[in-house]
Amino acid sequence: MKLKDYLIIGAILFVISIFYIWITFFGPKGGGIAKVYQDNQVVIEVDFESKVYKLFPQENHEDYPKLTDPVTGEGGDVAIIILGSYETLEGRSKVYIEIDWDKNSLRIQKDETPKQIGVRRNWYDGTGLPAISLPSKVFIVFETKLDDGLDGAV
Repeated sequence: MKLKDYLIIGAILFVISIFYIWITFFGPKGGGIAKVYQDNQVVIEVDFESKVYKLFPQENHEDYPKLTDPVTGEGGDVAIIILGSYETLEGRSKVYIEIDWDKNSLRIQKDETPKQIGVRRNWYDGTGLPAISLPSKVFIVFETKLDDGLDGAV
């Protein structure tokens, strides 16, 4: 390759890096409501403004999600276990979700998948890319409350 090729590749990488940094730090901020999805079904909804969470039973596993103890010393206030789609020898994998009211963030604290990609994301407050555990089909998305004055009546 010639020097000109290296300059073009370097310029493209530089532009992509600037774009990524801009979106990550100056992009839209996360909303006050976080939803944890498992296989496109909402299983946990967290409202950080009123500090309330709702648990929705998973299909074919009505006893999940379950409450558990958060890891001490890591900031979590509430810990919840849901079932992921990844199959282990014991059945479907368990995914541990933690909520931190002080930081207004969530994380996938523990996962029984091989590469632990969702766990490496750590605390997620709605900025940047969402927290995803692809083998378990679990992802966390922040949404904003829409207060447009409509009551839904037609």
